[in-house]
Amino acid sequence: MAVVVGFIPTDVGFAALDAARTEAERRGGPLILVNVVRDGVEDDPRHADEGQLDIAADHLRGAAVRVEVRQERTEDDIADVLLRVVEQERAELLVLGIRRQRELGRHLMGLTVQKLLLSSPSEVLVV
Repeated sequence: MAVVVGFIPTDVGFAALDAARTEAERRGGPLILVNVVRDGVEDDPRHADEGQLDIAADHLRGAAVRVEVRQERTEDDIADVLLRVVEQERAELLVLGIRRQRELGRHLMGLTVQKLLLSSPSEVLVV
């Protein structure tokens, strides 16, 4: 079954990528990396440029499953895009990275993570 990882080009994003690779290999893959770019907010540091996507693809080179790297552009909510990919791919797992802070609850209040945790038709792994 497919594993989808919402990727951002940060240390947290690469930690999520590692966890997603492990899970995809354990579950028989494929692994689908998705970076979402919101139109009109192109300077957001969560948006990966071509070079960062290449680095992520290199990071996954040698995986024991098929790897697909996607960048989705949207005017919609980031969570909606990830949920659509999970549904289209019939993914078994969605992997998300969150910043490390003392209070996990502060992150769960983020709209994107909260929406994904509550709405995903698949299991969700938060790294």
